Amino acid sequence: TYSGKLTVKFLADGYTDLIFHKPTSMGGSTLSVEKVWGWDKEISSEDELEYLLFSFNALLPATDATDPNEVVRFYMQARVDSSDSDGQLNLAEGTVTMKKDVKPPGGFWGAFNGAGILAQFRYVGNFVAKPASNAEM
Repeated sequence: TYSGKLTVKFLADGYTDLIFHKPTSMGGSTLSVEKVWGWDKEISSEDELEYLLFSFNALLPATDATDPNEVVRFYMQARVDSSDSDGQLNLAEGTVTMKKDVKPPGGFWGAFNGAGILAQFRYVGNFVAKPASNAEM
């Protein structure tokens, strides 16, 4: 289990700046955010609400049970609570998923290696989003 505070700035050109990351130690293990990727807005076909999507790479600690010392990508999906007239988005809660490769039995399917092609997104948690103060930016 990992926890912490991540402050990012979503730029008008679709890029994202990492401003601050403060991991919370859970049993002495923390992950380290290495890079935050671009962002996009979508309207969900399930609930017709607007969501902001972005992802980041994180280095997992040596004590991680499944992927020690591996860099993995986490995908964040935050519900857009409101949009201001100046274009600022106010985000609410969201979910975190992680992309995991599905390994074919035996590693190969005929003459074709499926590694890296087959993957599934797994739900790994929730988060709460709130606007950062100007002092934090």
